[in-house]
Amino acid sequence: MEATTRVHHVGTRCWSSVDDHERRPKPWMRGSIDAIATGCVSEQAEVLQGDSLERWIDEQIDLFVPMSPWPLNMQEVLDMLEPQLLGKYLHVEVPIRVAERIRWIKDIDGWEENPSLAEVHRWHRNTFRDLLLVKRKKGLRGLAKFTKVVEKAVTDSEDMPHKIADAMQWLHKHRGEQYGSDWADPWLDNFLLNHIGTNFIMAQYLASFRAIQSGDFDANFAGLIDPHCNVAEVCREVANENVEICVRETKKRPVVKVEPYSASGEDRGLPTFSFIPGYLKVILMEVLKNSCRATADKVKTSAQLLKLPITMIVCADEQHVRIRINDRAGGIPFDVEEHVWSYFYSTTNTKRGDLYGQDATELAGYGIGLPLSRLFAKYLGGSLRLMSLPGYGTSVDINLNRVSSEQVEQVPDDDNNAAEGSEDERRQSLSHLKT
Repeated sequence: MEATTRVHHVGTRCWSSVDDHERRPKPWMRGSIDAIATGCVSEQAEVLQGDSLERWIDEQIDLFVPMSPWPLNMQEVLDMLEPQLLGKYLHVEVPIRVAERIRWIKDIDGWEENPSLAEVHRWHRNTFRDLLLVKRKKGLRGLAKFTKVVEKAVTDSEDMPHKIADAMQWLHKHRGEQYGSDWADPWLDNFLLNHIGTNFIMAQYLASFRAIQSGDFDANFAGLIDPHCNVAEVCREVANENVEICVRETKKRPVVKVEPYSASGEDRGLPTFSFIPGYLKVILMEVLKNSCRATADKVKTSAQLLKLPITMIVCADEQHVRIRINDRAGGIPFDVEEHVWSYFYSTTNTKRGDLYGQDATELAGYGIGLPLSRLFAKYLGGSLRLMSLPGYGTSVDINLNRVSSEQVEQVPDDDNNAAEGSEDERRQSLSHLKT
């Protein structure tokens, strides 16, 4: 019996999950990647100084902008756990993605006047510059300088979602509805989804390098990925943490029940799959915080909480994992439901003109938690959907792909058409790096 062939589209690049997977070039073998690896670019830059060097960096950004990203699937990430391989891929891939976001920032009229946007641009340009100029050599010692550049990039971008959301709030306040949610929400979705992938690649590299350095790199090492992520266990961990936050903020302890099920006999009722536990926790935390806060606000006594339990139902088959979070906190009005995915919407009593996040608490306030959690679900081809039943409660479904080859990065890019050609054409698109 022949295997069923399914075609997956990532940007404009597509491949078959069965027949073509072995024929797809390995990510670290992409055309002209050796140009950066051997230091050709950095050697060219060594003869430049001051303004000449900065102009050259700007020219390189312009050259990288039209290049298309090379999204990975989970299996490919697991296939290149060694820092030499992942570093080789990262050294070209991250500058391509960073250059694209620089383009998006510079497309905003007067972006330099926006303090937060200027700061975000500065991080992107510095990261691009540092990666372009650093030499990456063989061996653990040969990776030392390169690793320091990656560490700095990750550390300096820790607050990126809040910085860029603050920049959008500034635009809305000073430029009006031209930069309202209709424009800002899709812009932020693309920007942050691109950023999530960039940071995962860099963080995965750092985990790999540190494991080699400490002697913890063995057959079981998978970096940020858990090949046997126990979904129910992660749900319980997140539930316990959220309940404690709710107690601190409201003096009330909501009841959260976790119920695992599976239609796959191999699971024995406890679904596990290859995933990034840290990302799963981000998704669950934001959704559950909303349910816990709404439930606590609905009751006056702790005894009433027992009648309004929050349930986290985990289920799976061979292809997918689904988590449903139900509460009975009264739901969201129909006219509000459509706004919960906006970065300008917050459950705190904020109004236009307020300082970004000035009334934020551990349970609510910044307004980016729910849309950001949806992006973390979407990053590897999943989804997050919300349904409100006003007067009763809210239900959120988190759908995730279970098969590693189908957990494919979603990387927004305006120039995907440049990636439609053959490997020779992609090689030519990077040929300037050899000059």
